[in-house]
Amino acid sequence: MQLLHATAEAVPFAKTGGLADVLGALPAAQAALGHDVLVVHPWYARLAAVPPPLWIGDVPVPFDGGHVTVGVGTLEAGGVRFAFVGHPSFQRDALYGYPDDARRFALFARAVPAVAARLAFVPDVVHAHDWHAASIPALLRHAALLPPGFSGLPSVLTVHNAQYQGWADAADVVAWGRLPGKLAGPLALHGKGNLLHAGLRTADRVTTVSPTYARELLQPAVAYGLEHAFADLGPRLVGILNGLDLAAFDPAADAALAATFDAGDLTGKLVCHAALSRELGLDPNRPLLGVVSRLADQKGIDLLIDALPAVLEQGWNLALLGAGDPALEAALAVAFAAHPDRLGGRIGYDEGLARRIYGGADALVVPSRFEPCGLAQLIAMRYGTLPVARATGGLLDTIDDGRTGFLFATAEAPALAAALARARLVRDDHDRWRGMQVAAMAARFDWARAAHAYDDLYRDLVAGPRSTPTASGTAVGGPALDQDPAS
Repeated sequence: MQLLHATAEAVPFAKTGGLADVLGALPAAQAALGHDVLVVHPWYARLAAVPPPLWIGDVPVPFDGGHVTVGVGTLEAGGVRFAFVGHPSFQRDALYGYPDDARRFALFARAVPAVAARLAFVPDVVHAHDWHAASIPALLRHAALLPPGFSGLPSVLTVHNAQYQGWADAADVVAWGRLPGKLAGPLALHGKGNLLHAGLRTADRVTTVSPTYARELLQPAVAYGLEHAFADLGPRLVGILNGLDLAAFDPAADAALAATFDAGDLTGKLVCHAALSRELGLDPNRPLLGVVSRLADQKGIDLLIDALPAVLEQGWNLALLGAGDPALEAALAVAFAAHPDRLGGRIGYDEGLARRIYGGADALVVPSRFEPCGLAQLIAMRYGTLPVARATGGLLDTIDDGRTGFLFATAEAPALAAALARARLVRDDHDRWRGMQVAAMAARFDWARAAHAYDDLYRDLVAGPRSTPTASGTAVGGPALDQDPAS
């Protein structure tokens, strides 16, 4: 099959979170299955591509009552073709965080078919990722001025994190995409334009990045106002667990570590523990907790801060790497200063230090309030570092409590402290701890498994009734939109 992915991020070109890791690995795994894969991605000012994409020309994109010209660049990596959409709105210091973000990515979404057509690539399935590309299913169903072969193509929308949705004025959303005006009401959420909601209403299938997260998206606290839209999907909502690039994260070959190791010989992990402790000014004779995380409410870092007295009383040292919420950064800085011999790390991000924490810590703390899938726990288990995590989303789907890690149920500091106490007791039982390390390292959450699951989903879509727009703008064979009462 010919598969088109549309994303705002992909490793190694641009990254702010797990979305980039998925789009750096899943397309390559699909190419390995024999698919022809194209990934369309914005051409950012700080695009990490060496050499840079090969510029092949401009294409006109229908947008906001007229046409906008975008540039197209291409390159190939890992058996996957990448196409980059060039426009001045992407030539900024950061990927996101601007007042016109919704407009910028509405333009990106509208450009995807035109850019693919410029490359003579007409896919069997279009796979959009998160709010940045979520308007693409609506465009394929309802927009005029699509390239030949794109109208009514089967679409998949993957929600990597429903907290981020892409809000704008409803009339603007339909105008940007040059969609029928009567869709402003049906695509809106609470009277406002919402790009993610538009995708939920129009995609043939919606996937999330773990089965448990798919179930949790029916809850208001996790769905951020979209719970009814997710509930309306019924069987069209599918949870497919993310994978881990096992070659990129391999303790037997990781040059960032002080010593390499594998499940058959964990001697090198002891060397990594001692080296990391010395690097951070901590006593290497104490057990070591690791944290590699964004500092955000979602990640539950405030629970860890509240549990720090218990962490110290239980005898743990702590190695932390992360950045984000200024209030959390300030609270951690105060704690570091108060206990320099027990707490160490860095506010910021450093890939080498992250790997040294994964390799040298005994356990990794992941106290997330919700976690769509999570990458940290997968890396930690690969490195024989047992996760102590909240039982939510992908954490629940990947950690076997008492066998490959430790889970706690409620997002409260006492529950986290109790789980850490359990881990501390097992840590003192050398044989049991080693058995858990070996079991964790043996777990295989590779991308081939996820690629096969998406393969099944795509084939079901392609084999099913093809969705084609009617004159009224409602797709036949797909989810219908109610008419705007004002139309």
